[in-house]
Amino acid sequence: MKLISLILLLSCGVVSATELVYTPINPSFGGNPLNGNFLLQKAQSQNRHTAERGGLSFVEKFQDALERNIINSLTRRIADGELVEGIYNTGEFIVEVTGGTDGAVVVHITNVKTGEVTIISIPSIGGG
Repeated sequence: MKLISLILLLSCGVVSATELVYTPINPSFGGNPLNGNFLLQKAQSQNRHTAERGGLSFVEKFQDALERNIINSLTRRIADGELVEGIYNTGEFIVEVTGGTDGAVVVHITNVKTGEVTIISIPSIGGG
């Protein structure tokens, strides 16, 4: 038995070991930045979630377009120095345009749903 153990011990070669070094793959944790695009594509290909698309009806689209048109028209006219006093109801907002002191234009915007009021004062251009 001793002889077999001695033969086995002598027949073994030299064993060497090296230190194990961990290298992260994800660039967020110190890995190679070139891996980022690859990892993102892999994650997106595995993603089964699809966002719900809330389609607007024709009436809602028309109302939104009309509201944008009213706001754009008012903005253009006020920016051109044309005072357009009045109250405009866009459905979601009530816009009141009045003349302020020294030719300034004051715009009160009221959110119909929340009641929140925003006041914008535009000084007159060119003075007078």
